[in-house]
Amino acid sequence: MKQLTAARFAAARDHLFRHGRPLEQARFRFHFEGGEAATVLAALATFQNTDGGFGHALEPDLRTPASSAIATATGMAILRAVAAPPTEPVVQRAIHYFVATYDDERQRWPIVPPAVEEAPHAPWWTYAESEQNFAGSLVNPTASIAGYLYDYPTLSPADLLSALTGALMARLAATPDKMEMHDLQCWIAFAEATGLPGELRSQAQAKLRHAAPATIEQNPRQWTSYGLQPLDVASTPDSFLADVIAPSLVEANLDFVIDQQLPDGSWPIPWNWAFVDGQAWAQAEQDWKGVGIVQRLLALRAYGRLARA
Repeated sequence: MKQLTAARFAAARDHLFRHGRPLEQARFRFHFEGGEAATVLAALATFQNTDGGFGHALEPDLRTPASSAIATATGMAILRAVAAPPTEPVVQRAIHYFVATYDDERQRWPIVPPAVEEAPHAPWWTYAESEQNFAGSLVNPTASIAGYLYDYPTLSPADLLSALTGALMARLAATPDKMEMHDLQCWIAFAEATGLPGELRSQAQAKLRHAAPATIEQNPRQWTSYGLQPLDVASTPDSFLADVIAPSLVEANLDFVIDQQLPDGSWPIPWNWAFVDGQAWAQAEQDWKGVGIVQRLLALRAYGRLARA
């Protein structure tokens, strides 16, 4: 079985601590070196605005300092990963932001605000096209945000959650098994919420167990392009989707990740918007590489693919 050697692990760590953001460095220390969750929370808080939302390029392709639903959902995923308790101010402020910005009429959170136009951003984040590009934000990011609200039920208005959940379950039932890749990831975040009622969890997970094999890219030759890979939906063997992806495909994806590591210890980013703003993209690329290092090392460890020193 192919493994990432101790030397290549060290190269990834070295790249992260030379070029990565303090947030990813804190996340690495938390997951691999016994670091404290409080350090992750402090680093994450530097991206949070007074309205409780996250901005400041937390989502690296979105360089605006203004809060956005997508950046705040990104922050909530990190809070979930470190099991931040509801007593944490960074959690409370983020929930407040979601409650204050909820579009009750359409039962959604618009993915980005107009302020995205005032800072460098990838072309897919252009505000004027966001309604079309993200199907009205009815799933991405709304389904994931609902999941994060269920992580903190004591902080989230019960009436909002109840009405939104009914709408979301209807949307999920009407969705074909082959989904848009980002929508699937949002549904997974919803289905993995710690406070999601059991019956809803069972319904959502049953649907996603059909959707995941239909949606991921199963041709390894296409994995160098931008797309959803097996490890993107089953990053650990404990994932509720792990057993619906062919084991041979998961093993091939793990081999692919190991083989794709660059000499400098990072992994390539399969998209690019340097043609829009070369300087901004250069920074975004470095930020993404730090995110990617943490993500890939966690998956490799989960599947026993990190060699011991």
